[in-house]
Amino acid sequence: MKTKPRNMIMKFNIFSKTNTLLAELKSCRAPGKSYESCTVSRELLDRAGDLLIIKCAIPIIDIQGYWTPDLFRPVMQLCWRKGFSCAAHRNFPYVTFFNQAQRNRAALGTGNLFDDSVFTLKMNQETGNYDVEIKVSVCPETAAFDLFWDAADREWTQILQDYRAFVRPDWRPDYPAGAWLPVYCTWYAVHAAVEKSWLETQEDEAAAMGFGTFIVDDGWCFDDMKRVSPETIGTWYENIGDWEVSARHLPDFRRHVERARKLGLKYLLWVSPFMVGDKTRFVQEIDCEYLTELHEGYRVFDPADAATARKSMDKMLAVVRENGLDGLKIDFVDAVPQSPDRPRGRTVYHYMKELLDTVKAENPEALIEFRQNYATPAMLDLGTQFRAGDVPFDYVENIHRIAQIRVCLGDGVPVHADPVYWNPGDSDENIARHMICSLAGVPMVSMDLAALPENQKNIMKFWLNFYREHLELFKNGKWNIRYSADHLSFIEVAGAGQKIVFLCEAAAVPAKPENGIVLNLTHQPIPAAGGSKFDCRGARASGDFIPAAGYAVY
Repeated sequence: MKTKPRNMIMKFNIFSKTNTLLAELKSCRAPGKSYESCTVSRELLDRAGDLLIIKCAIPIIDIQGYWTPDLFRPVMQLCWRKGFSCAAHRNFPYVTFFNQAQRNRAALGTGNLFDDSVFTLKMNQETGNYDVEIKVSVCPETAAFDLFWDAADREWTQILQDYRAFVRPDWRPDYPAGAWLPVYCTWYAVHAAVEKSWLETQEDEAAAMGFGTFIVDDGWCFDDMKRVSPETIGTWYENIGDWEVSARHLPDFRRHVERARKLGLKYLLWVSPFMVGDKTRFVQEIDCEYLTELHEGYRVFDPADAATARKSMDKMLAVVRENGLDGLKIDFVDAVPQSPDRPRGRTVYHYMKELLDTVKAENPEALIEFRQNYATPAMLDLGTQFRAGDVPFDYVENIHRIAQIRVCLGDGVPVHADPVYWNPGDSDENIARHMICSLAGVPMVSMDLAALPENQKNIMKFWLNFYREHLELFKNGKWNIRYSADHLSFIEVAGAGQKIVFLCEAAAVPAKPENGIVLNLTHQPIPAAGGSKFDCRGARASGDFIPAAGYAVY
């Protein structure tokens, strides 16, 4: 017999830092919605001091899995204890529990996206509940906020969409056209062994293949020529922080950027604003506290130090202005720790907002890439594209991470794949799978394009053309992410009478889509009557099967 949880009233106990009970709040149904909410008033915040504690209990009834924003996929397990931190620059304050059918059983969040918070979930075997504690830092900027509670019997991914509208009710997508164009990134292909002649060869190839953006990743601002390896990673970032183009490897760099732009490429450089390498001049110029210990050659400075933050921001702006860039790939924003004991969420947000408002005021079409951990509802206005976290060689995890960003940020947002990167000895089918998975977002590639065998280059060209042909659907369509247990079953995007299905699980073949395309990401041919079949290279295939790494058009 199917259990049907009710959207019960939730009671929240509100405590001060000293665990003094300040209030008991009860949720109320929002008109026309499945969720309930209640308000933490400014008066309660004032009474709490610099830390507010929220406690509640969630009955463990028909719950087999959970999801929190610090994960890249749902987890089908009942953890005894789970905790995560969040702030404006990492994750967001939300947790959901669901059953084996992926139906929501309990979703809980706060409307405060900016202040540092910590969620702690403890299984109480005596009461049969999850005891939930949420610690929220409070400052003069902290406004009254609502608590979100939903136990409705709906897909948990739909509840998350409602939560995003709950915290950002007036937000509407508005991104530059360039944010939707395929991206070439240097990172995996060359790491920090960057020099100008190699870059210009890649730019020529990228422009000819239809890429719209060219990103030079880490390695442009120091003289070392190195690749990531177990031997180099221990001091990798020791030269990061001066943010000046290497004159040895990249002379006359502004003219080089202009050359790429004449080819039709937007040009971005990688930066990490809060990193200070141990061997930089910058570390000698500043006098501030650090929030992290020395790791891989760098530490994170405290952005609350106004003088250091200003010097860092001026360097970021100089990088853009002096080199004629079209924007920045901004990395490691989340490296600033999140903690109610030493909150920095609002400080980081204000830094990023001032920096990016300035860049966009000078160039309204500027492109700003954010990475997955800060691809959050709070950052929807600041970034212009939100990239899956690093997954070299791993097309399965790439599409998982793309799907998670789509679930968190919704439709109409430029979600970017992590750069596609494979061993050149891999099969044509796997290379096609890499490319197909990237199409669930905006495709990004990091291969040595000039060195690719012709067959691999042709596969890449084919799938890039496929993306461009269906760009309006990818850009404006409605995305549906469907899970089975802890893995993707399929992703589909639909709109204007068209549909494209990314099929990840053979047993999940949806009904034959009218005016639709089914992309076969499984390990085997899929039985499918009717339609036109094509293989991984785009060549017509015969029979009643969709070839592995191929597709069918209906």
